Amino acid sequence: MTAAGAGHIAQSSPTVARVGDRTIVAVGAENGYVYVLDAATGRELPGWPQRMAAPPGAAVPVESSPAIAWLDGPGKPPSIIVGSGSTWVPSSVGEVEAFRLDGTPRWVFHVGAAPGTAVGVISSPAVGDLSGNGQEDVVFGSWDHNLYALDPAGRPLAGFPYNTGDTIWSSPALYTLPGQVGAEIFIGSDASGEAYAAGGATRRCYGGFVRAYRYVDRRVEVVWSHCEDQVIWSSPAVGVINSTGRLAVVVGTGFYYQPFPADTDKVFAYYADNGAAVPGWPVSTPGPSLGSPAIGVIGPSGGPSVVETSWVCASPTRTGCFVGYRSEVEAWSGDGRLRWATKLAGPTDFASPVLVPLRGESTDDVLVGSPAGLYALAGSTGAYLFGTSGATRAATINPGCAVYNSVAVADLHGAGAASGWHVFEACGGPAPLGHAGEVADYRLPVQPGTAPAWPMFRAGPEHDGTAPA
Repeated sequence: MTAAGAGHIAQSSPTVARVGDRTIVAVGAENGYVYVLDAATGRELPGWPQRMAAPPGAAVPVESSPAIAWLDGPGKPPSIIVGSGSTWVPSSVGEVEAFRLDGTPRWVFHVGAAPGTAVGVISSPAVGDLSGNGQEDVVFGSWDHNLYALDPAGRPLAGFPYNTGDTIWSSPALYTLPGQVGAEIFIGSDASGEAYAAGGATRRCYGGFVRAYRYVDRRVEVVWSHCEDQVIWSSPAVGVINSTGRLAVVVGTGFYYQPFPADTDKVFAYYADNGAAVPGWPVSTPGPSLGSPAIGVIGPSGGPSVVETSWVCASPTRTGCFVGYRSEVEAWSGDGRLRWATKLAGPTDFASPVLVPLRGESTDDVLVGSPAGLYALAGSTGAYLFGTSGATRAATINPGCAVYNSVAVADLHGAGAASGWHVFEACGGPAPLGHAGEVADYRLPVQPGTAPAWPMFRAGPEHDGTAPA
């Protein structure tokens, strides 16, 4: 299926949710519009597409991925929540907007501007209960240096916004840890000299932070924090990755500081409860890792693995990452041992991998996009599946439709001939590539079994960013 007339789609991932007897797909585009489709037919729902609330002529490109969330409770229709801001299109308006299912605006929240940086929200909203009072809160980061949490009416919670000291590109992940009342917030951010406490002393961080925040008594507390010597633009994944049974927070790095410092080529894993480094981590990559890691069982060992995309860089600068026009997908065991690494055609991959069985096996395979198209890889070995190959840009699923986001995998149960598990791909890439935006639907050849803990960007196809209990 194709969203008719869709604008260029780059970093906004398609979001899928079951609403009554219908499954819907939502995605944002660089033209400032949000598209909502019937997943079974590809037709736009009545009232859609809708443009973000900005004055005529103002740019409101959408690179944030929509969240489909039940802000009024499970018995009411959901809302579609998304932010505006782009690295590809100059943006003059930064906002997060919630739409009702019929396309009418529910609320609009405008973010501020920080000196010397772009205006906007590229962080995808997460939706969860921060206070433990049963209320769904909307959490996101902004380029104005603030971490925000809004109530269902779009009003900031007391104690928010919380100034992190620098820009936030990472999307938050939420999880309610054992013994906690509300969900904690796990997120990455930039740092350009921000003060932090370490080893009983105050130090300055030049790079980025990985942090856990808790909302207690109407104020924000930093539970734990790690300074890395590179920005953190990847979005954290949360799940169990080793035999301890403890939840881990797994995240990659960006590329802002050049020449690349040592932490650029790393993926980090910290225990969610206290921030201690997971043994065997961080692991090394051939370049920055901007996607969100995926966590699941991909081989005969039965233990969980971490899968992430990374750039392949010939030198420690961004230009060096275009040499060879290759990206890579890596899989590690929970103790940080490299299981396999597979090269993809297309440089500087922004996409996040998705784990799902594709061949009738009990363990997961990998679906991942690149600037060349969509790839299917065997989870146990990383070998190419279904005729794809890294040797040529033409040997992909839907060749030439660049994927800068994460595909979504969801079950269209009760949808007649279209029922069963499907892959939803939003592609086309940013405007400079000149490819029209497209939303494509593929029916999986087999039916998946039990989903892993964090198998795709934002944990699940609804992209609410809350880790399943």
